[in-house]
Amino acid sequence: MTALAAIARGVGRLLAGVAVFLVTLLVGLYFHLRTSLPDYQATLRVAGPQAAISIVRDRNAVPHIFAGSLEDAVFGLGYVHAQDRLWQMEMMRRAGAGRLSEVIPPLLAGPAVTNMDRTVRALGVYRRAQDSLNALSPRTRKLLEAYSAGVNAHIAAHKGSFGPEFTLLQVEPEPWQPADSLVWSKLMALSLDGNWRAELFRARLAKKLGEARALQLFPQLGDDRDSTLSILGDALLRLPLDRLFDVTDSVLTRKREASNEWVIAGTHSSSGKPLLANDPHLGLSAPGVWYLARLAGPDFDIRGASSPGSPAIVLGHNGRIAWGFATTNLDSQDLFVERVDPVDPGKYLTPDGSRPFGVREEYINVRFGEQLKIRLRTTRHGPVISDVLDPKSVEAPDGHVLALSATALEPADTSAEGFLELGLARNWEQFLAAARKIVSPMQNIVYADTDGNIGFVAPARVPIRRKGDGFLPVPGWSGEYDWAGFVPFEELPRAFNPPSGIVVNANARLVPGSYRHFISREWAEPYRQRRANAMLSGAGQHSVGSMIAIQEDTLSPDAADTLPPLLALEPRDGRERRAMEVLRHWDRRMLADAPGPLIYNAWLRALQRKLYADELGEELFKGFVSPSVGFVVSILRDRPEWCDDVTTARTETCPEMMLAALDMALDELQARYGPAIEGWRWGDAHPAAHRHALFDPVPLLRDVASVRFPADGGMDTLNRAAPSFRDGPEPYAAVHGAGLRAIYDFDDLDNSRFAIPLGESGNFLSPWYANFVPSWRAFEYQRIAGFHFRLQREGVGTVSLLPASK
Repeated sequence: MTALAAIARGVGRLLAGVAVFLVTLLVGLYFHLRTSLPDYQATLRVAGPQAAISIVRDRNAVPHIFAGSLEDAVFGLGYVHAQDRLWQMEMMRRAGAGRLSEVIPPLLAGPAVTNMDRTVRALGVYRRAQDSLNALSPRTRKLLEAYSAGVNAHIAAHKGSFGPEFTLLQVEPEPWQPADSLVWSKLMALSLDGNWRAELFRARLAKKLGEARALQLFPQLGDDRDSTLSILGDALLRLPLDRLFDVTDSVLTRKREASNEWVIAGTHSSSGKPLLANDPHLGLSAPGVWYLARLAGPDFDIRGASSPGSPAIVLGHNGRIAWGFATTNLDSQDLFVERVDPVDPGKYLTPDGSRPFGVREEYINVRFGEQLKIRLRTTRHGPVISDVLDPKSVEAPDGHVLALSATALEPADTSAEGFLELGLARNWEQFLAAARKIVSPMQNIVYADTDGNIGFVAPARVPIRRKGDGFLPVPGWSGEYDWAGFVPFEELPRAFNPPSGIVVNANARLVPGSYRHFISREWAEPYRQRRANAMLSGAGQHSVGSMIAIQEDTLSPDAADTLPPLLALEPRDGRERRAMEVLRHWDRRMLADAPGPLIYNAWLRALQRKLYADELGEELFKGFVSPSVGFVVSILRDRPEWCDDVTTARTETCPEMMLAALDMALDELQARYGPAIEGWRWGDAHPAAHRHALFDPVPLLRDVASVRFPADGGMDTLNRAAPSFRDGPEPYAAVHGAGLRAIYDFDDLDNSRFAIPLGESGNFLSPWYANFVPSWRAFEYQRIAGFHFRLQREGVGTVSLLPASK
């Protein structure tokens, strides 16, 4: 017993020692990570600025940067971006350079990160960003250099950890380069105008269903493609489209759409001055896309939303004008099927004969893994995107390859200069001069100024196709589908002081059918645009308050089309009857504390599966993540053949499938939330999921790094919070919606309002990481205004940057 007691005491001491060691280690790690929090109260001498810069943080840590020149103000913006969002910036530039695998090992992310790097390398994104530097004016290059110097000044001056992500992955930030800032606009352009993967998806559908049947899935499209598949049939059948679609699928390549914007003239406002509102929608994340800031100097005062990594105030006002964006959904990307020369596989066929591929070799360094060597080719149309495929894991396509033409990959891309100069314009003419420089992405831009003018322009390089409209991949060897040039800037959509005094866009159709140039057929559903138009046109004189009410609106207009056929059904049991009664009494508002929105969305999701998952198969059906309201309604009204389940011997009817879908939805919801239908709540299933890209999969870190809260809104509401609809534990979590809300009041631009959902900091240890969440949920906004002395008195600190001693 004595020996056993001694052993027990020894084990106890050992365990106690281990516990003390672990606690000491964790405490030490915590205090080390605390050194990553930047000092908002300091005086530093740094290399780069021409004169003193004062960075005053207001009570929400929003930086007001006061400088003697625009170059120094941009230096200050680079400095604060690095203080608050350096990890976000590091990931963005690595993503754009195809270098994520260097820091994120396959053990954490599987093949997804390497596939992303392969895709970006094949596209040549960073190479094109470097090329575009030479197309910019000396002044713009000087601003990019000043911004880079500001970022690097923080990196050089900071002592301690650069942030939890840097520490845990043992990564050091590299010096920032001007080309790094251009990567952001390249990635956004490829995503916002992201048509090429839609072409790839439609080609897969056509292979599975045939062209005529596939076209029914896109009822808004015309009939100008009849010959395309007959020409490409053999080539498409031999290309590994499914594998290519899967490998290139990532957050960088998925198409992003949806935003709201409107501007009204003084004739519609209670003040007699214009009002402009904008809430751009992107994927929700932690930290968010936008960062509020102010750049102030002797002849400039620009306030609004910047994007870390970029030197521009992307959306905002400058005391004279204000502007807002909504995505056009321009089709500026085409896939060309190139025919390999059968005599010489190092060449491909063109209308002028055989031509050699451009070839380069690149290396992807994989953390804790073998270096990958990839061979990449280009053609006269652009990069060979099918070279993304690993020749070791899939048979290389024989005889044909897929090349991508995209305006976002133009080597002489001046878009960054155009977007930067929008914020420096003082009137409509200067605004148009800046817009003329925008190549991609195409944005519907609303405008207002202090002279009472309002306007709208959608600038970009819009391809003029010799034939076709970019619906499917087209032959590249004949030249008949080539681009013949671009639409002249003077012929792009625009309006200045329209007679109605109202301009609204929510990504729906931009131009009438009579417009002579082709822009897109992938317009968003018209519901948000119609709703905003109705609220603006029918409410008398508007104020800032009514602008907020429109942004807050949760009415789901699509339900007016979908609910009548659903509620006309005869319920078969008590559970169906209770659910349908809830929907009959539902006011069509997507409120977090109501059961109606949850039943409605679950029913639509299940109905989509019942209607066409059988024809498509599981792999293709995954491409229809969000319910296509337009197609579902067209089936119920005009195409009952889609209601038949082709996997059964009998012929099912639409009422049968609608009720079967309701049962499927109710089974799912009952398993998740219990049998009491009246107790279900949309907000329980529909949190706004601001996920941290690195830490969300890690159970303990998810709770501190990711931010979730119950959300109103839905897929087609003005207060947009589009659900994921993907299979998994959170199918209804909101993953796409507003990341910024802004309202510009031309009666007093200091009264303009701004809101972002989380906070300025990207460091989850910071008190400014998610401090905006309560005000965001309550539709309370911030003002970016105030004099230097008052901001200093009421704010959280001031950093003075002084030029380094000579």
